[in-house]
Amino acid sequence: MKKLALSLLTLMLLASAGNAEAQHRKKSQKEFDLEVRGGINFCQIDGDASGNYNKIGFHGGVNTSFPLSDDGSWRFVVELGLTQKGSSINNSSMERQISLLYVEIPLMLVYDLLDNQQLRIGAGIAPAILAKANVTTNDVHDAAHSDNYKRMDALPICASIRYKFTEHIGIDLRYYNSMLNTAKENGSGTYRIFRSNKGQFNRLLQAGVTIDF
Repeated sequence: MKKLALSLLTLMLLASAGNAEAQHRKKSQKEFDLEVRGGINFCQIDGDASGNYNKIGFHGGVNTSFPLSDDGSWRFVVELGLTQKGSSINNSSMERQISLLYVEIPLMLVYDLLDNQQLRIGAGIAPAILAKANVTTNDVHDAAHSDNYKRMDALPICASIRYKFTEHIGIDLRYYNSMLNTAKENGSGTYRIFRSNKGQFNRLLQAGVTIDF
């Protein structure tokens, strides 16, 4: 009788532990997470007569995500950040540095892979508001060109990949490409999607470190 009681007690304890663990996993899948990220940008502007990702900038931001699927692998990320875009033009007739500082709000659909969500891939949009534009031509502040950028980089698309080395520390890479013209007036330029959408378009690569809480 004692053996039977002990066996039943053991089974009840195991069932309770399993149920608690399942509830813990279910709860963790529903929780909002928090991540801080920062690093460097490699930038260019398509349509400004420059080329290559030869303008170095910076980025920093904080984001949170929430699950969209029952297992928590599909999530939606909302971020608030500060990022520096622009380009560097150097040729025989001119040296121009374009520095555009934006407050951005990336919105991305992401998917977590591997154990403990080590690998995350995602894509989305990152609308941004211009906080400051500074253009220098031949080392002199160029007021006309500084004022030629719109208040919004309204529709950059973005893609990201993040890998976590530990539970809290990781690295990430992102790619951004503006789909709408960011300049008010354009003597020349390229276009996106349709020919009337002609002008200048930010394009950049980001590399940085992430810290998860």
